[in-house]
Amino acid sequence: MDSFNKNGYTLVKSFFLKDEIANVLNQAKGIFFRQFHYKRYLKNNQTLLEDISDEEFNNCLYRLFEEDLTCLSNCGKQVQHLISLHRLSLDERILLKLKDLGIKTPVISTRPVLYFNHPRLAKQKVFHTVDAHQDWRSMQGSLNSIVVWLPLISVDVSLGALQVLPGSHLRGLYTDHIENGFGMVALSESDKASMISVEVEQGDALFFSSFLVHASGENTSDTPRWSCHFRYNDLEEPTFIERKYAHPYLYKPSEELITANFPTVEDVQNVFK
Repeated sequence: MDSFNKNGYTLVKSFFLKDEIANVLNQAKGIFFRQFHYKRYLKNNQTLLEDISDEEFNNCLYRLFEEDLTCLSNCGKQVQHLISLHRLSLDERILLKLKDLGIKTPVISTRPVLYFNHPRLAKQKVFHTVDAHQDWRSMQGSLNSIVVWLPLISVDVSLGALQVLPGSHLRGLYTDHIENGFGMVALSESDKASMISVEVEQGDALFFSSFLVHASGENTSDTPRWSCHFRYNDLEEPTFIERKYAHPYLYKPSEELITANFPTVEDVQNVFK
């Protein structure tokens, strides 16, 4: 707790079993795999995810990005709603650790987010490498709010390991501007030199203050950086109560049919035959 208060973060090694994390990763990949199969990217005997190598999967992923960005984007949206991902965010081990770090009554700030970042899967830099920023600017919740960052694969510097600025949370909110939902921070040369890369293994968990300045490193490998993060507020934090539990996130459905003239009566009836 003292180290967390001083530095603004703590890395817990082997927080989850590797198999638990691999399960989430494989389910996320399975969503894309179904589209690879439908689009005939695969050989006839490659009917299961385990039938293809990581390299083959990545090549299919990059191909999907080039050929059908809408499909890739929709797959990316579906991975955010995996039941296994949401269960992980509610795991009792996380809740107990949050309480150890000072959150008396944890509450979810926003839904879980699962990332698969690589320069070959992005039209803009911010979608694969986010420069120095603070998460509180987009959360706007309790002052002791915490972010939990989980690697779904082992992430070293070559995959763009997360970079943190120890102690920067104590400076409070000093975002420079908002870019694609991120509260960006302009760093001095001294701060840039003080940034630390946090290399992690599958199963590790990084807990950090939402005020901690951090950035994603550059992924120079051939592999996407798979990770997820969860955000939590504290219902007991006095200023959060005073601010009427401020909540900045807006969720709403599209008012238009995404697929025009769908479904027909026959489409619906076929489901129930």
